[in-house]
Amino acid sequence: MKNGKFGINSFAFCGFISLISLLCHGEQADVHFVSWGGIGSVERVEAAARIGVDAHRLPIGWPDENGRYDFSNFDEMIRALHRAGIKVIVHFFNHGVPAWFWEKHPEAKPRNFRGETRETYASPWNPFVWEQVKKNMRTILSHLKETGLLQFVDGVEIGVGMEGQLSYEWDAFWAFDPYALKAYRSFLRSYFHNDLNQLNKAFSTNYKDFEEIFPPKEWNYSKECVLFEQFYRESIFKVAKELSDVVLEYFKPRIWYWMSHFIKFPERYYAARFPLYYMRKLKGLGRADVVQVSVVPGWQSKEEIESLKRMGLTVIGEIYITPSPQEQREHARLAWELGCNGFFVGTLENLFDDKGNPTATGLETEKLIKEWKEGTLK
Repeated sequence: MKNGKFGINSFAFCGFISLISLLCHGEQADVHFVSWGGIGSVERVEAAARIGVDAHRLPIGWPDENGRYDFSNFDEMIRALHRAGIKVIVHFFNHGVPAWFWEKHPEAKPRNFRGETRETYASPWNPFVWEQVKKNMRTILSHLKETGLLQFVDGVEIGVGMEGQLSYEWDAFWAFDPYALKAYRSFLRSYFHNDLNQLNKAFSTNYKDFEEIFPPKEWNYSKECVLFEQFYRESIFKVAKELSDVVLEYFKPRIWYWMSHFIKFPERYYAARFPLYYMRKLKGLGRADVVQVSVVPGWQSKEEIESLKRMGLTVIGEIYITPSPQEQREHARLAWELGCNGFFVGTLENLFDDKGNPTATGLETEKLIKEWKEGTLK
């Protein structure tokens, strides 16, 4: 009955089902073709909008050693992106630790079981690092609020570990700095209810004190490694949560954007790269809308991408930052075949000159976006 009682109830029932689906899975963010970088010119922004780029991740990093920031180009690019209709994702470049910080806090460097250190990504367990990062984020957000630019910010991306991803370095367990050891031992005390006998039984060890315990040197399928992996994942999630708490002090973003790659065995365990774990936890907090994953062949499966999408997440596939035309087509095709919602187009400097004229890669990217939208990508 088109206009009868049955028809009205049927319509209401369908609406109810749609509402339940939305509440369970969330509404996917309307983001498909994403760029990144400092941009440099307004003309590049306008050219990007013309070919269909719909979101840009605009990085802002640390101050200089005297605490000074240069917001001039950052502010100009936020206005230009907003005018062009490109969604503004402020990327807190927290992982780009400057040299002056290492000089002040050398103990923040990651350390492996050999005692080797690196000036790359700071230890997730070092409190000095994250207090400085939170201070930086508050300074940036205060600036955006005071200048009225926060209204133009659609979303945020919070850099955490390696290359800003929810992960850590993948060639070994880099968790032997003093803060990592303290956190790991505290985790074990909690897990085993401060019962060393219980731990020794589970690990087949004979420790006399929790302070004797070190992380495993390499991955295997032992109880010890499985628990260490849990510690790794929880540690990185804790940082992500604490930093996203800072954002909520200032505003609630429409888009929470995360970098969370899959990776093959055995690097997955060393790097703690577990996108499904992080995204499920962050989605549960209402702090995950878009996730960018690597589409390197063999690192992930269609099923894993589909699992992220079922959470209500938009999935963006990426490999290259400054691809050639051929690499860009390969890149888009891999993202398409895996079932991603879109692909990362790279830096705008690689797509256009400073006057907005397209490069060869820019022309190819325009074709790819058109083909993606039409469903004709090959």
